[in-house]
Amino acid sequence: MLCIVLGSGGHTAEMVRLLSGVDFDRYSRRLYIVGDTDVISLDQIGILESRRDDEKDEYFVGRVPRSRRVGQPWLTTPISILQCFGQVTRLMYQHMPDAVLCNGPGNCVVVCVVATIARVLGVKRIPIIYVESFARVNTLSLSGKIVYLLADRFIVQWPDILQKYPQAEHVPNLV
Repeated sequence: MLCIVLGSGGHTAEMVRLLSGVDFDRYSRRLYIVGDTDVISLDQIGILESRRDDEKDEYFVGRVPRSRRVGQPWLTTPISILQCFGQVTRLMYQHMPDAVLCNGPGNCVVVCVVATIARVLGVKRIPIIYVESFARVNTLSLSGKIVYLLADRFIVQWPDILQKYPQAEHVPNLV
């Protein structure tokens, strides 16, 4: 099972483009994790999955509280993160994905932390593949800076970022 983290707007658009290169025969089971208020991503999942007509395919959508809402005061952010963490933990342990694919929405940090905890506790090794947004030309996003420490593969689309983050892989024109 592949766990795919979608955020609203640009993150979802980039992820949909990334998914066009995924081997759905290998990942016939998918878990999509989306923010509880993110209707755009829900629509995109419906469109993407309606193109698949393989009867063995199976997908689940897990809606979780956002780890931080736009404009939310930093003081209340830990509460939001804990709420998100609880829901993500439940989903990840219920579905036990084989890998996580994410590209930067805030909730992906929580998903990656839960995957890392499963690895550290010896529950399951869940590889994390992070693709930094095409819009990040010189620096990483806040999510990217955090997930860089956790990811098994960290992919950037612009070569200048490699100077500060040498463990990253440069793969141009992914999205």
